Amino acid sequence: MPITQLDFEILEFDLDGTIVDSTQAIEKSWDSILTAHPHLNEKGDFFHQIHGVRVMDVLRKLLPNEYKDDKEIQNAAYDFDRTVSVKYGKLNYPIKGAPQLFSQLEKIPSKPFCIVTSGSSVLAQGHFDNVLFEAGIVKPEIFIVAEDVQQGKPHPQGYLRGASLLQEKLGLDNITKKVVFEDAPAGLEAGNKSGATTIGICSSFDADHLYKCGATYAVEDLSKVKVVNYENNLVTLEVEYIERS
Repeated sequence: MPITQLDFEILEFDLDGTIVDSTQAIEKSWDSILTAHPHLNEKGDFFHQIHGVRVMDVLRKLLPNEYKDDKEIQNAAYDFDRTVSVKYGKLNYPIKGAPQLFSQLEKIPSKPFCIVTSGSSVLAQGHFDNVLFEAGIVKPEIFIVAEDVQQGKPHPQGYLRGASLLQEKLGLDNITKKVVFEDAPAGLEAGNKSGATTIGICSSFDADHLYKCGATYAVEDLSKVKVVNYENNLVTLEVEYIERS
């Protein structure tokens, strides 16, 4: 596979499917809902449709008559996320290469990276408590969760907010070189709309699909991404990517 070096001022990461593999836990957590509402998956593409989208947005769109107000939807989303991160938490594990990459990033004094997830604070904290802390991945200072934005992915609000907070934290006048790591079509769309280079992680979809969804590069996992230098506010990454077919 070809290797390239890329310079970025900031790095923004999705969580589920990008840093932690939670596919089995998420699919199991939807079982009871799909059993009660089989029409949601009558075409067999339910998980592809909702992947990377906030649970509250999925429930609001697909089951509008099940909940009386936004508070009920939010509580249902929290219950779902507890199921993913606690009940089925043992099924979750770090994406290959994630501990090593974050260890390299932690050595950069300015910490020019953040996480932007469609998951709620309940899900995100559950992943760190049950999987990521043990793997040595430290929760970054800037951590955007579902409750922090009014519009979830594929809207770019989360990534734009993460970039704005990093720009302020780093004391930069303007950020022009940023990268978003994502595994889902909705996330890639959000990253592209935010003006970032996008690197697709092949944990849920193959490289061809990620490229069709707008990925600038596609990699097998985070073991294919390494920090090779940090100088003049630029992080140099070495990326071993899958070529477009």
